[in-house]
Amino acid sequence: MLTFWYGITSFLFAALLFFPVRKLLLSINVNRIQSKQKRAITEEELKVLKKKVNVIAAIIAVTFAFFYNKFMIVKFFKP
Repeated sequence: MLTFWYGITSFLFAALLFFPVRKLLLSINVNRIQSKQKRAITEEELKVLKKKVNVIAAIIAVTFAFFYNKFMIVKFFKP
C-alpha cells in the first residue's frame, strides 16, 4: 500500500512542481538569449524555446519529486 501512495504522491508533487520550474527555466533562457543577441526574442524563437523547456522542466520535476518523496517516506514511515 505504501508503494501505491509513493507513486501517486510523487506524480502529484511532480505535476505541481512542473509549472513553476517551467516558468523559471523559460525566463532564465529568454533573458540569456536576449542579453547574448542584444535584441528581443521573436515569437518563433519563443515557441521553439517553450518546447525545449517543457521537456527539461518535466524531467527535473519528476526526478526531484520521486527522490524527495522517497526520502520523506524512508524518514517518516520506515521503522
